[in-house]
Amino acid sequence: MQKIKFQIKGMRDNSCAALIEESLKNLDGVINAKVNFNSQKAVVIYGREKITADDLYQTVKSAGDYQVFKIENEAEYEERPDKAEQDESPSLAEKEERRSGSSKIMLFLGFLVSFSLFSLILNVVLLNKVFSNDSSLSAGAKIVQKQNLPTDNSQPSPSAPTPPPTAPLVQFEITKDNHIRGDFNAPITLVEFSDFECPFCERHYPTLSQILDEYKGKVRLVYKHFPLGFHPNAQKAAEASECADEQGKFWEYHDKLFANQPNGYSLEKFKQWAKDLGLNSGKFDACLDSGKFAQKVQADYQEGAQKGVNGTPATFVNGQLVSGAVPYGSFKQIIDDLLSQ
Repeated sequence: MQKIKFQIKGMRDNSCAALIEESLKNLDGVINAKVNFNSQKAVVIYGREKITADDLYQTVKSAGDYQVFKIENEAEYEERPDKAEQDESPSLAEKEERRSGSSKIMLFLGFLVSFSLFSLILNVVLLNKVFSNDSSLSAGAKIVQKQNLPTDNSQPSPSAPTPPPTAPLVQFEITKDNHIRGDFNAPITLVEFSDFECPFCERHYPTLSQILDEYKGKVRLVYKHFPLGFHPNAQKAAEASECADEQGKFWEYHDKLFANQPNGYSLEKFKQWAKDLGLNSGKFDACLDSGKFAQKVQADYQEGAQKGVNGTPATFVNGQLVSGAVPYGSFKQIIDDLLSQ
């Protein structure tokens, strides 16, 4: 077996790490893989006879727009029980530290016991002195003590713990001019800020389709553009979808873009896909070449940035932000909770 480590720069959250880890584990020859978002590192154990380090590197690289570096050369990896026992046994320094810690605890406990005994003896002496006085003085003392006791009214009433403030829901003005899939009057609105060249948006696309299928009449999807600057074709892809919308086929072109994302984008492909969908080629090409909808795309981007979007996909469920390509089950829980209210 072999073990190799990669430094992966550019993961935005744990969903990115999970997707990379899943991609690695699906490879024939990979025995185990762990991807840690916090450290931005991946550790892969694999069989050299079935897969190479370059294959692993390319898999991580193709999982998204990441900078990937091999931080440890290939090394023989064996799962040896003696090594595990050695790793688990404490070192001499650790044993010494534990003994030192135990001594400190025992010293502290001894101090507490001594202090408690001293307080008990002092209380006994004081009580004997009080009861040795005459009864009138004792009664007077009792009256004074009773008067000095706080009444129920003087005790501050305990207040219930204040729940932590929740993030305010984001409001959107949705009109029929927006790109909407589903029933316009549905009680649940998903506003998705997406990038046609984002690999996680492409993986998120089937999840949104499943939601619309499972919650027909209850959920509507509103699509907004958020082309990321490091995706060279994302802006033009968004403009192309708007040019298709001008001819009434936004969603058809939207689906076409995501279906062909793995094959790469270019102006020629954008125009060919318009032909494939039966659009007026001359009108579409002129629209795309002129940048007619460039400002509209950027207006979506600016709106997303103002609403707190800093990556894609970003989906607002009735104003509640859900970042990343999260699984269907997570959306289902949120939607079911909202529908039950």
